Amino acid sequence: MSRLARALGAALSTAVLLVVAHAVPASSSIARGDTVDSDPAPSWGWETVFRDDFDAPAGAPVDQWHTMLGQTPALPNGLGQLDVGQVAQIRTNQGWTLPVGTQVKVTASLLMPDTGSSYAAFWVQHPNGVDPREIDVIESYGPLKPTGAQLGSHICYDDAPDTVGNACVATGRGPELWPVTQAFPAGAMPWESYWQYTAEFTIGGDTTTYTAVDGQGNVLYSVASSPDARRVPGNTAPFHLRLSNKLVEAQYAVAGGTRSSMLVDWVALDVKVP
Repeated sequence: MSRLARALGAALSTAVLLVVAHAVPASSSIARGDTVDSDPAPSWGWETVFRDDFDAPAGAPVDQWHTMLGQTPALPNGLGQLDVGQVAQIRTNQGWTLPVGTQVKVTASLLMPDTGSSYAAFWVQHPNGVDPREIDVIESYGPLKPTGAQLGSHICYDDAPDTVGNACVATGRGPELWPVTQAFPAGAMPWESYWQYTAEFTIGGDTTTYTAVDGQGNVLYSVASSPDARRVPGNTAPFHLRLSNKLVEAQYAVAGGTRSSMLVDWVALDVKVP
């Protein structure tokens, strides 16, 4: 039985008990400290439909993901983390097509590279060049770049075979990017400790909320995108999750740093169906 089914069953049982309670003395109807109109816990109704903790032995294949064409694989390091090295890019085997109105949370616990020659990312995407609806939950360029980290949204790719330079911008489909380095609290850096990055949206909605939380549960930033239904996954095509660590173009590379890999502790997808 799913968490959602158990939660619904528990809710029905509670409703029956409350109806019966009206027939007995008030002193025995409600447990001390409880109220009839109590709000449910914030997690009520959410169900985890995908999770990977990367607990496989070092070098073992990741069975819920596949390597993208022309890229290198990302492999477990045997310590409970996935090592996403430079030029690695993987995508979930499973895609999700969900009913309109479904709330979605995608989250990953990540330690970013501290180098300046690549950018590591966790993203959501329709694998469709015509309607990609890419959500960059986080892109990290490292501490050696002025924009160390940013969020992003893409609904068109200039380098697609059927476009010319700046065609996306010219047709009103350019990227939206939001630098977030300036929002980091003093002394908090995503290339020094694991942070949890989340993008939350509603299928058929028009806004995505991006958050980062540190290991102590402190919210480091929360950013809401500009309303635009074109930039939120719909229910006509499945969306997938991706992890990548792409090289920047040579002229933008900055030497330095000691760890070029992105380490992934876990990835999860939670939904709340209406």
